[in-house]
Amino acid sequence: MQPSLVKKAITGSAFVAGMMFVQPDGAEAAFGDQELKKGMNNQDVKVLQDVLKAKGYFTYHTSTGYYGPITEDAVGKFQQAVGLNVTGVATTDTLKALGAKTVSKSSAQSSSLQVGSRGQQVTNLQSALKDKGYYSYNVDGIYGQITKKAVQDFQREKGLSVTGKADTATMNALASSSAHSSSKPSSSSDITIGMRGSAVTDLQSKLKSKGHYNYKVDGIFGKITQKAVQNFQKSAGLSQTGVADSKTLAALSKNETVKQEASVTGLTIGSRGSSVTSLQQLLKDRGYYNDSIDGIFGNNTQKAVKEFQSIVGLSVTGVADDKTIDSLKSRSNQQTVTVLKVGSKGNAVTDLQNKLKKAGTFHVEATGYFGPVTEKAVKDFQKAKKLQVTGTATKETMDALDGSTDKVVTPPSTGEDQGDLLKKGSTGSLVKELQSKLKAIGLYSGPLDGDFGNGTDAAVRSFQSRNKLSVDGVVGPSTWEKLKQSTGYEGTGNSNTGSNNGSSNASFSVMDLIADASVYIGVPYVWGGNTPTQGFDCSGFLVHVFKKQGISLPRTMAQMWNVTTAVSSPSVGDIVYFTTYKPGASHGGIYIGNNKFIHAGSSTGVTISDMNSSYWGPRYLGAKRAH
Repeated sequence: MQPSLVKKAITGSAFVAGMMFVQPDGAEAAFGDQELKKGMNNQDVKVLQDVLKAKGYFTYHTSTGYYGPITEDAVGKFQQAVGLNVTGVATTDTLKALGAKTVSKSSAQSSSLQVGSRGQQVTNLQSALKDKGYYSYNVDGIYGQITKKAVQDFQREKGLSVTGKADTATMNALASSSAHSSSKPSSSSDITIGMRGSAVTDLQSKLKSKGHYNYKVDGIFGKITQKAVQNFQKSAGLSQTGVADSKTLAALSKNETVKQEASVTGLTIGSRGSSVTSLQQLLKDRGYYNDSIDGIFGNNTQKAVKEFQSIVGLSVTGVADDKTIDSLKSRSNQQTVTVLKVGSKGNAVTDLQNKLKKAGTFHVEATGYFGPVTEKAVKDFQKAKKLQVTGTATKETMDALDGSTDKVVTPPSTGEDQGDLLKKGSTGSLVKELQSKLKAIGLYSGPLDGDFGNGTDAAVRSFQSRNKLSVDGVVGPSTWEKLKQSTGYEGTGNSNTGSNNGSSNASFSVMDLIADASVYIGVPYVWGGNTPTQGFDCSGFLVHVFKKQGISLPRTMAQMWNVTTAVSSPSVGDIVYFTTYKPGASHGGIYIGNNKFIHAGSSTGVTISDMNSSYWGPRYLGAKRAH
């Protein structure tokens, strides 16, 4: 199934519009004929959301068909407004108040084809589904699970109630669709579903360059490629057939530079494609954006846009309009800035340290080496000046330092007398962060007490030996940078794992976390994968999704287990851990409520599973919190 790349509002027991993972909850009843409540996922819920949206109670941008907390809240507000008992459940009285008309259930078709049906009617159904690209197996006249899945895909695509039963509405839609397609016979040069070869490879490459195809270019025209073709046809004003005919291929090959430039206007949450990729690259070049360049305009991209707009004096909307894009481009063309960060050295670092010292965040002598103390000083300055806290000396950070007149009062931490060198005898918050990093990779088992003693010294030396660094027990810029690369997270010093120290991440949103995760439903499993285009393994998926909420996690499940905080029972947004191919935490996902979790499964890709299933239940290890 092609995963939607538009966020869905989905916190609670289960989610994702367009994907059934719970029973259809009486999907054959008409709207108004059944009570609707949290956890349901069907067309009636979508109608309910549309009605509530029209009345101003459902404010999410998309009617998803899933009855989650947002729908529950909207129903409750409507009930309160009209004087009904506020339950959040769309009772028949509530539905009537909304204007629904009760329809007898007897009107539901009893002659539907369904699992277990056999004969010529099923043969005809399978043939029609195969012609439309939904069914790719033998036409055998037997209605089994594969046929049911094909029917569900077709119903979902056509906006019908997703029951898996071929009722009258479904059969009529199939007949209408077939009649429409038969009136336009395919040319022999058309590229369509089921085809393979270089022509498909070229098609996928062109679609990818236009931002409509984000998967592997494999020369196989499947459902994902078909959907990409339809998306392109829609953007080009062509008939959305999903067939790459001569008009579609000509439009793809046409030089559309001017059109692409114009399409940049008004990029916002939910936008995707090459224009977003270009925007993210511009923001990254300027030091505002530190996430993956994936062509998906999410929360982190919006934060970066707002930060840039604030710095350059534009209206802070988070929307990348023409003014924002032009300003980014002009600034990028005007100058090339060397961004100073951990590992940098030389006179530029010395100058930076002196400026930070003058500003009141760097409390030792300038060394010309950018290590952990300099990084902390940069972060302290950025926090004080309300800049994006990256720890790297971006152009805006340097501009703010040059224009700073007010001294930032940041008391020195104990143990910083050695400058950017941490060693035995050092103490303070940076040593605590060092211990956290070493613990995450399994080299340190002592307390996170900020005291650089024998245990910390032995762990540092072991790390240096493993990574072919000078084994001296001294944590300088090279050791610190390698530690950051090895753990892939910032430790406890920046409160990214706030539950470790009693603080919380102010920017963290459970709703956004689950919504971000849902974007990747259907992305395939790839061992070692950590991007949506490459694919995900279980820990890579968690690292990627949590990073979008400003929370950095170590790269393996065992390391995550070490740095997250245990809870007695999982809440939405917690990480649930499982023991699979080896003892200890070897698999995990994000808890979404009702004993469901979203994860990257080795045989399923990113999907939703039941923690109480016969497979996952016995393997459950526990839940921990990362925020």
